[in-house]
Amino acid sequence: MRVVGGRVRGRRLTPFKASGIRPTSDQVREAIFNVLNQGYAGAAVLDIFAGTGAMGIEALSRGASSATFVDNSRGAVAVIKKNLTLCGFEEEGRILNKDALEALACFKAARAAPAARAARFDLIFIDAPYNKTALTEETLRLAAGSGLLGSEGRIVCEVSKKNPIESLPEGLTIIKEKTYGDTLIYFIEAEK
Repeated sequence: MRVVGGRVRGRRLTPFKASGIRPTSDQVREAIFNVLNQGYAGAAVLDIFAGTGAMGIEALSRGASSATFVDNSRGAVAVIKKNLTLCGFEEEGRILNKDALEALACFKAARAAPAARAARFDLIFIDAPYNKTALTEETLRLAAGSGLLGSEGRIVCEVSKKNPIESLPEGLTIIKEKTYGDTLIYFIEAEK
């Protein structure tokens, strides 16, 4: 597994070796960023179910200004830290060792606080375990309802083509779908 484009192109990333972990392949990552077509330059990125951190690190390599990584596994958090260091992105990366739904609820609460200057993200990656379609849909619902997605922001959601998303939360629309082997990628944005 390596960074496929940008400043640290070709840099090998440390894999996360645990059962059930399925990192996004280099080819799929490259295809995703080709579809985004520079829509990540200067972006604030949220990588949910981050695993190795490859999606957020790829965005940083290609010009994103910051990336927040969310994963509930201590092992994944250690790998993300190592990969950020390998790529020289310690300053641009922030890691939350939390359950995805808990992290989104915290972001929402921070946005509701008086005089809040809570985070908004231009690009949100969601890649829950393939057999957890309901978790993916709940993550999308919380992300949409929390005000986290910037007005021109996009969500990239990765699922198994055997378990497509049944329904999107109100206010979101799929602008493109791409299939790569068993992987189905949704490109989603707020309805205009």
